[in-house]
Amino acid sequence: MNSWHANLAVWLGIIVLGLSALAYSQDDVQEKNAPEQEPPNKALLATEINEGRKQNAAQMRNYSWNTLTEIKMDGEVKSAKVELIRFTPEGELQKAIVSDSNAGAKKPRGIRGKVAKNKIKGMQEWGAELGQLLQQYSLPTPGSILDFLDQATVQRTGNMVNVVGRNVIQQGDYLAILVDANSKQLKLITVKTSLDGDAVDVQITSENLDDGLSYTARQIVKVPAKKVELLIENYDFRRQ
Repeated sequence: MNSWHANLAVWLGIIVLGLSALAYSQDDVQEKNAPEQEPPNKALLATEINEGRKQNAAQMRNYSWNTLTEIKMDGEVKSAKVELIRFTPEGELQKAIVSDSNAGAKKPRGIRGKVAKNKIKGMQEWGAELGQLLQQYSLPTPGSILDFLDQATVQRTGNMVNVVGRNVIQQGDYLAILVDANSKQLKLITVKTSLDGDAVDVQITSENLDDGLSYTARQIVKVPAKKVELLIENYDFRRQ
């Protein structure tokens, strides 16, 4: 299970990098859509958003931080790992285990061992499929960003702006990006989708450091039909 939840952590990080830049620009989209102004050049905006997330990713390389990854099955914690994350001078991501609840755990042998091995393999394959699905919600290209901007609606309540898209990747799905209109900082990403007919709910809370870096503070993925819940928290950011 360590393999598939590690992949999910990477994919969810991609979502935040992509959508944080997108969210940052949504207040501008709303203002430009005012009756007295010309409609925004969405193609140009999509390109700017793509460049913005590249800049945020480059800025992230100046930091190291801790990541907690926790998996629950049927409400019980099955795995909890803390890793130190940092980048090498060449830009390679490095992970060092700080603590692991499964470290030293004995593996079952015989028939029980084979059953457990097959179960883990099945979960790894399922986790890979889930990760690939969620990766699409990062809107990884200017074209996918543009498609989202063309159909999304902007709802404003007080200082909060909610950018909502439906049927983004598959029929019946939902992608919402909540932004503070004053600070233009991303606050919350919500994804509701499905995999093999099972509902998948994702909530990603974002925060900003003093230098403006946007990062994922907390990510929760729930698949109720499989009684699976994944929690990822990033904390203790330090300049390298």
